Amino acid sequence: MNELVDSIFVMVDDNVDEIFLTRRQMRKQGIVNRFISEKKPEKLFETLEHIKMTTDGRTEFIIIVDINMPRCNGFELLDLIRAHDAYRETPVIMLSVSDDESDIFEAFERGANGYVVKPFSSDEFFAALSNVPSVKQQIVQ
Repeated sequence: MNELVDSIFVMVDDNVDEIFLTRRQMRKQGIVNRFISEKKPEKLFETLEHIKMTTDGRTEFIIIVDINMPRCNGFELLDLIRAHDAYRETPVIMLSVSDDESDIFEAFERGANGYVVKPFSSDEFFAALSNVPSVKQQIVQ
C-alpha cells in the first residue's frame, strides 16, 4: 500500500518581501504545494525536522534558497544540504538577483537542481522546476 507523501516548498530568504512575492507568483501560476518560509538559513534543518515531526515523516521537500543572505549565504547552505544525510537528495532551486554565469555555474557545480534570476517570470520558474517530479500544479484559466 502506497502512503500519500506531501511535497512542501521551503523557501529560505532573509527578505520577507521576496518570500511574499515568490509565494504569490507561485499561486498565480497554479502551484498548489504547501509553502513554508524560513528567514534564518542557520535554522533550516531545525525547520525541516519540525515539519517532519508534525507530518509523521510523510513529507518531501523542495527547497528554494536565496543566494545573498547574511550569516550563511545560499551557496554555503546548499553545501550543508548536500552534506546532510537526510536531505542530500532533496531538490534545491537557487534564487538570485545575479545573472552572472559564474554564479549559475557554481550553483549547479554545488548540486543545485535549478537556478532562477529574480525577479523571475513564470516560464523561468517552471523551467527550473521541470526536473522536480513532486510539484503539484492545477490548471489556471
